[in-house]
This record gives sequence, C-alpha cells and structure tokens, in this order.
Amino acid sequence: MAATVINNPDSIHEYRDKIGETIEELKQQLVKTESAIETVSESWRDENFQQFQNNFNEDKEKIRPLCEVLLNYKDNLLYQLEQKLRVYTEETQMHL
Repeated sequence: MAATVINNPDSIHEYRDKIGETIEELKQQLVKTESAIETVSESWRDENFQQFQNNFNEDKEKIRPLCEVLLNYKDNLLYQLEQKLRVYTEETQMHL
C-alpha cells in the first residue's frame, strides 16, 4: 500500500471496497468452478478426475479461510484506520 493510501481515508475506503469486490469475486468463482466440476464429473470418472477433484477440494478449503481473513482485515483493521484518519483529518482542519 502506497504512502498516499495510508494517509488518506478516502483511499483506504476505496481499498476496502476493492477487497470486498475481490472477496465476492472469489466466492462467485468458487461456486462457478464447483458447478463446472460437477458437470465434468458426469462424463469424466477416471483416476485423473478423482485426483483433480481432490486437489480442488484442498484448494477450496484454503480459499474460504482466506476470504474470512480478508473480510476481517477490511471490516476491522482498515475500517478502524479509516475512521481514525477521518477524525484526525477533521481535527487538523479545525485547527488551521
């Protein structure tokens, strides 16, 4: 994150929005991929598919916690930083 983002509450807000969009995109892609795998499973039933499906399931179990970590980062840490910077900015402008 660049210095301008760290010191600018509006930039932090935009960054938080981007993280939220990324989380939603990850979740949507996960659903689409699960659906595609289900479709493929109807005709592809050999050992290679089973290995592919197992690998996907392992990756899927990593994506969900990642989404939770990102959501927590967005909604807690970055939100608090944004709010503190807004208060600081307001107080600084009042003293000018």
